[in-house]
Amino acid sequence: MKRFILPLVLVLISLALVLGSTEGRVKRASWLGRTVFYPFTHSLRLFRTNTILKAEIAQLREEQAAATLENLKLRNALKESQTLQAIAFDTGEIAFEVAEVIGYSGQFQQRNLVVNKGSAQGIETGDPVISARGIVGRVISVSAANCVVLPFSNPRFQIPVMDKVTSVQGILQSDLAGKTNMNMIKLGSQISAGDTIVTSNLSTLYPKGYPVGTVSRISDSQDYLFISAELEPFTQVENLEHVFILRGGQ
Repeated sequence: MKRFILPLVLVLISLALVLGSTEGRVKRASWLGRTVFYPFTHSLRLFRTNTILKAEIAQLREEQAAATLENLKLRNALKESQTLQAIAFDTGEIAFEVAEVIGYSGQFQQRNLVVNKGSAQGIETGDPVISARGIVGRVISVSAANCVVLPFSNPRFQIPVMDKVTSVQGILQSDLAGKTNMNMIKLGSQISAGDTIVTSNLSTLYPKGYPVGTVSRISDSQDYLFISAELEPFTQVENLEHVFILRGGQ
């Protein structure tokens, strides 16, 4: 008997919705929607509302992600602009490309810088690289979007440098301990702690006079044939965020 109750109820509801005038059917349907079918209609409304809310939340998340990326892009552009204005020496008429340091390669004391400019921007192997305060190194490999910079803190990097005031010549070199020195200085040369060291007129990489660092200590070389000057570089390679790649060198 119980199995006939539900079909009977459905038949009666169907008749109530079919028989009578249009106005009467509408009223009966409205009453059924508020009473008998309320749980079902309410669930449908909730499902529809939840679906809309989920779509709106997904859209808001996409807009937030886009806004975050745009904000980051603007902050990087502002930082590049501030870095450009912070260049503390005259670079002459040489054009340069601003690049961001995006990684490192190699071991700690021998690591190179990876920056986000490459052949697509006209960067070439051998291009000199500077910071806002002084020299950094030179480009040693290039891909379409990136390039690798050999910094002066790497023992493989060497260039002629000189005392800014006395023009005493020497070779810039760094060792595995992380110290940067001006080596091969002739005995008896006029050089002392506090002197400013710049790129030499003998350099084929940089123009003459680009800042390198200051002399912190003078010592004799191991063979006592030359003087060695320990330097405090103007550029801290490990703290660089942006560099400037000179176009065309000298």
